[in-house]
Amino acid sequence: MPTREQKQNKTFAEKLLRIQGKDYEEWLDAQHQLVIQENQELILEALDSKLNFTLPASASRD
Repeated sequence: MPTREQKQNKTFAEKLLRIQGKDYEEWLDAQHQLVIQENQELILEALDSKLNFTLPASASRD
C-alpha cells in the first residue's frame, strides 16, 4: 500500500509530465523498459541458471 508521501509524489510527477506534454503511463512504461535494459545481464544469467538447473546434463545447449 503506497504511503501518503508516495501518492503525493506520484501526483506531482503526473502533473509535471502533463505540463511537459508527456503521458504518465507511457513515461512509466519507458522507466520499466530502462530497468530491464540496465539489468539484461542479470536477467540472462538467471535464465541461463534456470536452464542449466532444469536441463539434463547430457542435453546440448544452442
